[in-house]
Amino acid sequence: MKSHAYVRRRLPLASVLARFLIVSFGVFATFNPSYYSISTWLLSDFSLPSVKGFVAFSLMMSWLLLLRISLAGLRQIGRAYVGLAIVIVLLFEAQFGFLRLFSAYMLTLLGELALAVLLTFGLVFSYWVRQASGQSAVVKRPP
Repeated sequence: MKSHAYVRRRLPLASVLARFLIVSFGVFATFNPSYYSISTWLLSDFSLPSVKGFVAFSLMMSWLLLLRISLAGLRQIGRAYVGLAIVIVLLFEAQFGFLRLFSAYMLTLLGELALAVLLTFGLVFSYWVRQASGQSAVVKRPP
C-alpha cells in the first residue's frame, strides 16, 4: 500500500547546491564590494521610486523568510555548531593572523561567502539530523 505522502529520506547534493546558489545570489545581490548590487542601485539616484520600493520590500521579505527558515532548521545544536565554527575562526585569527593577508575587498567577499555557507547549513541541517536519527517528516498518515 502506498502512502499518501512521499518523504524523501536523503537530501540530494544537487538540492544542497541549488540552495547554496539561491542563498549566494541573495547575499551577493544585497551588497557586494563590486558596486553591482541592489543596495548601490537603490542609493544611486531617485528615479523609479515605486520600482525601487517594491524591490527593496521584496528583498527584505526574502531575507526575513530565509533567516527564519535557517534559524528554525538549525535548532539549538546547529546554533552551537555555528557558534563553535565562528569561535574557531576567531581563535585561528588570533593565533596566526591569516586574515591580515587579505585586502578589504577580499575580506568582504569572504565574509559574504561565509554568511551564504552558514545560511545554507541552516537550510539543510534539519534534513541531516532527520537522516541521522532515522526520523520521518510525516508525523501522521492522512485518513
